[in-house]
Amino acid sequence: MTAVSLRGTRDVRALERLYPRTTIARLAIIGALLAGIFFVRANVVVEPGPLFLVPLVLGAQWFGRIGGVSVGLIAAFVYAGARAVEAPQEVVDLVVATFVRVLLYAGVGYLIGRLYEQRAMLSEMVATQARELVELREVQAALAPPEAPPRPALDLASVYVPAEEGAAGDFYLVAPGPGDTTVMVVGDVAGHGLSAAKRAAFVRTTLATSAPYTDDPCKLLSLANTALLERAEPTEELVTAACLVYSPAEHRVRWALAGHPPPMWLDCGSPLASLRPSFPLGVEPDLVCEPGEMSVEPGRGFLMFTDGLSEARRAGGELFGTDRITTVVSGLSGQSPSEVVSRLRNAAEEFSGGHLPDDLCVVAARAAA
Repeated sequence: MTAVSLRGTRDVRALERLYPRTTIARLAIIGALLAGIFFVRANVVVEPGPLFLVPLVLGAQWFGRIGGVSVGLIAAFVYAGARAVEAPQEVVDLVVATFVRVLLYAGVGYLIGRLYEQRAMLSEMVATQARELVELREVQAALAPPEAPPRPALDLASVYVPAEEGAAGDFYLVAPGPGDTTVMVVGDVAGHGLSAAKRAAFVRTTLATSAPYTDDPCKLLSLANTALLERAEPTEELVTAACLVYSPAEHRVRWALAGHPPPMWLDCGSPLASLRPSFPLGVEPDLVCEPGEMSVEPGRGFLMFTDGLSEARRAGGELFGTDRITTVVSGLSGQSPSEVVSRLRNAAEEFSGGHLPDDLCVVAARAAA
């Protein structure tokens, strides 16, 4: 191969790196169309009319506003050149006609290019939302499994209903703790969408990983808080959580709160005890946590929920509220956890007219008699 051919091959490859083959092909098509229209206008002495718009539309479609304006300007000067060849004596008319076509072709190219850019942007947004929806559903399946896993000496039930306006970051966890203890967590991330769901998934995974090693609810929340602060930049997507640890051997429950509503007794709907919650997770490096601890008689149970239940709204803005939760729960004294969570869900959906503005997550448990 000669030096000239080698240099030519390198030039072609360099051009392909700068401009992909599709781009080169499109530019060649536009150039060929302009050349053909020039030939028709210069030699056939026929006004090509809208033919100049064909390469203009292709340039706008393929390269957006810049392409539309650029091809429009080139088309205007191609027209001027062809007309100059056909009628070189009509200088004044040529200048005026060229000026008009510069404005017309450039303006049309800009408008068409803008329309195609907006269309491409909308298509990309739809595709992105579709991908995020698939990923969100996968994350949600991990955040709130359809059924709580079985645990020793506990009858467990849960319900999770995504918000109508896009899922948020509500989650629950039922996991084995040290010995035969059971760790239960209900949490909520401020915010909606995939980002909130991923943040919730991270907190839930951290708690699930830590649960086998400690039955101290404050320690579990502190570990999740530290991991959250180390993992991510400060954000407004704060995480509230209630952590409860039940020990069937000791018939004892311990719990702690990080900016979250307190657990309730399952049969009467009253809070377990007055307890000052700490800040939500992800706010301060040191989580100042106050634990609660009580004996649990066989047959008693507890209820945990996110604010999607208490803040279910009527059309006028009235909240479902904790008083209604207490009323529903106290009216179901002695019922199974599955019946309680089902009735609470139905009551909240009926109250809000079936339109939940936030995720609804409820977990109920009853100690074996």
